[in-house]
This record gives sequence, structure tokens and C-alpha cells, in this order.
Amino acid sequence: MTLKKMLAMLLALTMVFAMAACGSSEKPAATEAPAAEAPAEGEADGALDFGGAELVVATWGWAEAGLKTLAADFESQYNCTIVVDPTSGNGDRLNKLMAEKADPTADVALLTKSFAETGIQNDLFEQLDTNIVTSLGELYDFCVDEKGYGPCYSLCRYGIMYNADALEQLNLPAPTSYQDLFDDQYAGMVALPDMTSTAGPYMLVAMAEAMGGSQEDVSAAMALMQEKKDNINLWYTASSDVVNAFTTGEANITVFMDINMPGLISSGLNMKWVDASEGSFAAPATVEVVKNCKNPELAQLFVEYLICNDTQNKIAEVLNEAPVNKNATMADELKTYLAFGEESMSALKEFDDAYITTAKGEWIDTFQRTVAVQ
Repeated sequence: MTLKKMLAMLLALTMVFAMAACGSSEKPAATEAPAAEAPAEGEADGALDFGGAELVVATWGWAEAGLKTLAADFESQYNCTIVVDPTSGNGDRLNKLMAEKADPTADVALLTKSFAETGIQNDLFEQLDTNIVTSLGELYDFCVDEKGYGPCYSLCRYGIMYNADALEQLNLPAPTSYQDLFDDQYAGMVALPDMTSTAGPYMLVAMAEAMGGSQEDVSAAMALMQEKKDNINLWYTASSDVVNAFTTGEANITVFMDINMPGLISSGLNMKWVDASEGSFAAPATVEVVKNCKNPELAQLFVEYLICNDTQNKIAEVLNEAPVNKNATMADELKTYLAFGEESMSALKEFDDAYITTAKGEWIDTFQRTVAVQ
């Protein structure tokens, strides 16, 4: 026998013995419990595990604490940390997103609908992955973006608010329309939204339509602002400006958000709400996935988390804003000032944000040259 054949036989015998050893067991193989399958990489307890990743959410500074409270379950579920970037107002946040377009620090941006539309037109956001964001069908129709971008997750209403005690002392009637606020009898008492704010363009269009114009023709409404500009005590750009003006008595009438009613009332003011004859309007807040962000999948999951029914049930209590999931619940005491239910939502005046976004630059220029000047 040659050496080559002997080596081949030895190798064959070795394999036989090895197979016999592997098959031996104290119990028959058929009766053994199968070994537990190890979780796939990136999964833990059936949920995706992001290994402590930081999801940066750009939002309003005043909303930081509430957002962190609302997101606590999300952090636990996906093993991540929500880092809030509290970049002041919508305009500041949008400008930062534009400046960082090539390398954004934010993964998610919260913006009112009109400012989100500007971001969409500037290619700042990703469209939704509907395999991840699966609760869109539970939202009111106006909350779902027809182009597939981020949905609204909450809203507040704008209407007329006034300090009843101040008007009573002067024997003045309560205003019933936005046009009333320019009347001479209220001169020096009124705070209205600047054209650069969320509410400014909405109020302009609402007035224009009531005066026989349209979003394409706001000339009559702009002319009224120009003629009666000296009657307006404050054109505000931030909510804090209005709160301060009411606290000091510099203003007693405003077009403002319903979410501020409780705070003003708790400060001792006898605040009353009026649904203006032109219509109260909504300022829905949207949640957008930032294009080229560092955590795109986690960002999409956060969108779903904000609009799902479990989270929406907490929106009013935690954020003091109205939920927009049709199945959401709300405590009765919150329904006294927040919009809730089909009837309240359908009563809100809607606007063409795409058109307003294109026209707003011209309106702002005209306003700043002819209205906001002393």
C-alpha cells in the first residue's frame, strides 16, 4: 500500500469517529429542547435596538420639557436618547436647517405647517416610509401631507382673546371680527401677529376673503392695516411678547393661540375667547424627517410614535396642544379651550400653505415698508 492510500484511509477513519462522537448524547436528539435562537443584530426583546443612538429633534424652546416627557417611552423602546435642539421660533429653526442642509445636526424638525411647506420647497425633508409610519390613516385629513412628507402631530387654534375686565372698565363691547381690532375704539389696546409669524399671513388672508378679496388679492386687508396701523400697540413675533404685554397691561386684545388661555387666566386676568366671524384658524405642528440626517430609520420611527394613538392620548396633557389622531382621547377640562373632535376640527379655517409660502415674501416686504413702520 502506498503512503498516499494509507493517509486517505486514516483520514476517512478519523471522520467516522468524529461523526459518531458528535451524534452521541445522554438523551435522544428528538427529545432535546431546541437551543434558543440568538436575537439578530440590532434587535432586543422583539424591538429594534439602536444602541444608545442620539436622535436630535429641533423644536421650540418652550416645548423642550414636554417633548422629553412625551418621548420617554420611545427612548426605552428603541434604546436611544432624544436630544432636543430648542432653536427658538419657526423662522430661526428653518434658517438653521437651510444653513446645515449638506450636513444637518437635526434628525427631526418640528415646525408649523406653513414653515414646513417652505422646507419642503427647499428640499430639506425626506418623504415618509409608510412601511414604518403606519398610523397616517388615523389622522384628520388635513394633517396628512398629500406629497408624502411629515404629518401634523398636534395643533392649536388662533382666535380673538381679550381681557374682559379692561374692556368693561372702558365700557367697550367685545370685538367679533379681525377687522374690528383695527377700530379706533380699541386703539392702543391690541397686539397682532407680525407678517413674519405663523399667524400673520393666515389673518391677512382671512380678512381679505371677508372683505371680498382672496389669497391672490389681499389688497383690501393690507390697506386696512396700513390705514389703521397706529391703532395697533404691538406687532408680535413671539408668544412671550404677547404674554408680557397682557401681564403689564400694554395689550388687552389679541389674535392668539388657545393654548395660552390657561396661563393668562392663572395670572389673574379675566380672559375671554371669541371665534372671529372670519373664522378661527389652526396652526398645526408637523413632524419632519430631515434629509441627509444621521439616523433616518430612527427618525421615521419617531414620526410614527408621535402620531400613534397611544402617544396622541398624552398630547393634550403633556404638550397642552390638541391631538390630531381621530381616535385620541382628552380630559374634559382640557376640552374647554382646546379643539377636540370632528366638529371642532372641521370648523377650523384652512389655508393653501403652498400658495402662501410663495406669496409670503412679497407680503412681508409690503408689511414691513408700510405697516410695521412708525
